[in-house]
Amino acid sequence: MQYQEATLRHLSPAAFGMLGSMDMAYIRAAEEDGGIVFRIFAANGQQLGEEKSADAAMVVARQNDFEAFLVN
Repeated sequence: MQYQEATLRHLSPAAFGMLGSMDMAYIRAAEEDGGIVFRIFAANGQQLGEEKSADAAMVVARQNDFEAFLVN
């Protein structure tokens, strides 16, 4: 376990961002044209899509094999 912790501490910010980018996604509300949309992002910050509701965004993320989290 100490080896893993030491390895993680020496990762660059870019490498740390890629950690989990193929497994995790986050969903964030955003204002667009006077309305709210829910954007889906990979763990590294790359936008993957957007939906009209948080529930739809969660479903889409999970259908694409991502563990999804709603963030503020």
